Amino acid sequence: MIYFTDEELDRLISEDVPYFDFTTRLAKFGSRLAKIQYFTRESTVICCTEEVLRFFSKFGITPTIVSLSGEYIEKDIKFFEAEGLAKHLHTIWRISANLMEYASGVATTTRLMVDAARAINKNIIISSTRKTIPFTRKIAAKAVLVGGGNLNRLSLSENIVLFPNHYKFFGGLKGLVSKIDQMKEEAAGKIITVEVQSIEDAEILSKTAVDVIQIENLEPQAIKKFIDETKKYNQSVKIAAAGGINIDNVEAYAASGVDIIVSSFPNHCYPSLFRVEIEPLD
Repeated sequence: MIYFTDEELDRLISEDVPYFDFTTRLAKFGSRLAKIQYFTRESTVICCTEEVLRFFSKFGITPTIVSLSGEYIEKDIKFFEAEGLAKHLHTIWRISANLMEYASGVATTTRLMVDAARAINKNIIISSTRKTIPFTRKIAAKAVLVGGGNLNRLSLSENIVLFPNHYKFFGGLKGLVSKIDQMKEEAAGKIITVEVQSIEDAEILSKTAVDVIQIENLEPQAIKKFIDETKKYNQSVKIAAAGGINIDNVEAYAASGVDIIVSSFPNHCYPSLFRVEIEPLD
């Protein structure tokens, strides 16, 4: 599972509490004890409770009810509870809710897309992109994995994906083809993906050592022909579809026969909705 450093978690805290909590300072809660409770407002795949537990430990807060990332919680269920000083619970309230609501939204959307696609093609892969909200990539990546998805690549340092904007510099697709064997040798076993814009381009690439051929913005009904023509020359090459794939059309793309669905939709979904209550214990 993806690991968050203390520095990363501290950055989330300091964003909301750069100096101190002015409200609780004026409220003068002192040493009063309280409990904080988190409830779902909708059925949700929970994510990032482990990171919130680490928030709690920084403030001396003791968890009493814990749900782990990946658990599916029905609507109106208490899934998390902790006790500690009232002033600390109020300070950590929004930070923890923000993190879990965003991550759980991504995890839930991913799970819905995976379930819908695999009901049609049990072997299909839903793979998220690095088109994420700035500074949220690691959170989104954990949430996609929790939701049952895969990660297309987390950064430019992973795998090789060549777009038309790349192979313009080789003199076009045929120029790129002449370099594929050299790239495979220098990439030391890494997967090479090439995005194409036509069936004709896919046919050319299917005769090379490329691992994945990706087509973008092709309607599902046209993809079957694309796959048939491409795999005529290379049965082992994987076909990925990308471009505007979301919860509403993922089933149609799964039915097209593609091996991989590449989508940024989960990264930009609505957060899950939680209700948070803080009650005094004394």
